[in-house]
Amino acid sequence: MRSGPFSRLWRAGLISSTGDWVAILATLSLADDLAGGGGIVLALSSRIIPGLFFAAIGGVIADRLPRKYVMIAMEFGRASLVFSLAFVETIQALVLINLALEALTLVFQPAKEAMVPTLVRRSEIVRANSLSLSAAYGTFPLGAAIFTAIAPLGDNVTLWGLLPGTVAGVAFLLDSVTYVASALTIMTLPTTGRRPRIPGKERHFSPMEPLRDLWEGVRFVAGHRRIRSVVLAMTVALAGGGIIVVLGKPFATEVLRAGTVGFPALLTAFGLGAGFGIVTVTIFGPRFEHKDVFFAMALIVAGVSLGAAAFVKTLFGGVGWIAAMGLGAGSAYVLGFAHLHEQTEDELRGRTFAALLSSMRIGLLTSMMIAIPLAEVFNGVLPGLLSQGSRVVLLVGGATILTSGLVTLWSVRRSLIALGHIGDRPAVGSAMEALRTYRKRVTGMEETNEMDAVHHGDNEEPE
Repeated sequence: MRSGPFSRLWRAGLISSTGDWVAILATLSLADDLAGGGGIVLALSSRIIPGLFFAAIGGVIADRLPRKYVMIAMEFGRASLVFSLAFVETIQALVLINLALEALTLVFQPAKEAMVPTLVRRSEIVRANSLSLSAAYGTFPLGAAIFTAIAPLGDNVTLWGLLPGTVAGVAFLLDSVTYVASALTIMTLPTTGRRPRIPGKERHFSPMEPLRDLWEGVRFVAGHRRIRSVVLAMTVALAGGGIIVVLGKPFATEVLRAGTVGFPALLTAFGLGAGFGIVTVTIFGPRFEHKDVFFAMALIVAGVSLGAAAFVKTLFGGVGWIAAMGLGAGSAYVLGFAHLHEQTEDELRGRTFAALLSSMRIGLLTSMMIAIPLAEVFNGVLPGLLSQGSRVVLLVGGATILTSGLVTLWSVRRSLIALGHIGDRPAVGSAMEALRTYRKRVTGMEETNEMDAVHHGDNEEPE
């Protein structure tokens, strides 16, 4: 992280993600002012719907063009669009600009994810994904703090008439600046990701060629067993996990009777659990040869925890199980992305991640649409605790995630069998060695002669 191209890519993501959270909060505030609760739903939907149609095209663009320049163009485009949000006066204009903004994001993200393995060594992919995840989602508190800080200043900042003099206007200007800063940082990266030319075979552009590329990506994801299972599992798992986003607040206030502090407590617990999972995977993940196996196990932890949360009666119990769900979810996210990075060829990596991002959005949108109506349907249908519909839907979400984990575990049973036959070093010994290696790298301390002797002893053949 102190030097190298990945550190610059990570800093670019950190900057733009911070601005993103500021802009998202400003967008929701503006949508509420323009159209109330319905406006908020429209604003959120406009950030999800483009993934249903445009993600695959974004993957083709990321695989056909130099990814560095694709990312730069998308960042400048997003800077222009988000700045135009400062002057929006109708909910229709807000939705249209959000749709265009998300379309550019769906080109930027596959290009960024496809570029990561070209900037780091294979053994560093898990740590790289952990850092990218922390930059994408760990900046939410910082973005929220910035939005809170500029709230008192918004009405007084017009920049000599350039801004309309609103809090949202200042927030959108700030986000636009972060996109420009990100683009300038990406300019310093090496140029990678252009499709290699085959000697003696010049490629001439054809209108049908992008469609063939799109079909090639679909066939690759659908036909590769170890990739298909992870993509489908992440889609189904996000559909199950998205339920907590929609039902978290009514569950905390109406079921657990936790008042206004309930939902923030659940969100904090999820964030802390996910953070702990990410740190754990960062330490031990590089030691995992079969990442899809541990990905499936992490999904099982997340599914069991969400299902158990449906039966709690106190906020304390809900916080505990949601934290455990976050642990599984954070671990699964990092391991799933690292597995796809390792298993996908560079030529197809953009389309693979485009397929993943598109299917994840489909799962999320589906769960957001049906969660509340489903809870209403199940109200009073079942006896006991499950007479409350939100508990039933949470249980269904947990069962969905658990099922995706079990199905993935079955699909990678060959890897699981191979993992069970590893006899050169016990599992506990491998874990301890990973912990010692991590401590040595962080602290700079050399291992003692005694440890070296233990290592040599581990490798000796028994008499």
